[in-house]
Order: sequence, then C-alpha cells, then structure tokens
Amino acid sequence: MATSGMRVTRVRLSSYERGIAEALAGGYGYTPREARELVVEYIAVVRRLGGYEQCGHYAALLHRAKQAGQTPSQWIQRIIEIEQGEARDRGIGEEQRRYLQSK
Repeated sequence: MATSGMRVTRVRLSSYERGIAEALAGGYGYTPREARELVVEYIAVVRRLGGYEQCGHYAALLHRAKQAGQTPSQWIQRIIEIEQGEARDRGIGEEQRRYLQSK
C-alpha cells in the first residue's frame, strides 16, 4: 500500500510482479508482506523495465537497490539518463561514415 497524506492507494500486482515478491521471500529472507511492500515501493521501476527477465533476476536487483539505499526515483532517473544517451547515439554506422569521409 502506498500512502499520500491520509489517502491510501492499493497497488494490484500482476502475476509476474507477485513472482518477484515470491522470489524475494524465497531467496532473500523477506517475509511475504515485506517482499510485497518492496515490490510496491519499486513498482514504477519494475513496470518501466518490463517483464523481460526472470522474476528472480528482478528480485535480486530490488534487493541490491534496497541494500544500497537507492530510491525508486533515483533508479528511474538513471534509466531516463541511459535512454536519453541511447537516443543521442547514432551508432557505429554514423562513426564509420564520418571516418570514411575524412579519408
């Protein structure tokens, strides 16, 4: 549950997101409640990354982020920075073209 002021917002986890919570509980010593709360805390990150990896992989990432004190907003900001860098990168083809033109 996320709270803002006195309002309580419940987050409905997908089966994939519940799998991450189960992996946290099974492999990292969290109680089922703590694991769910951790997934809810980082839900924006989980959903931004998408469900491309095994649940256990994301469980490890969430556990490491929590241990390192990395907040969800810091993680999202880093994702945005990487995406912006990728958008600016024209790739090796552009580099090769410039190199060949300089010869």
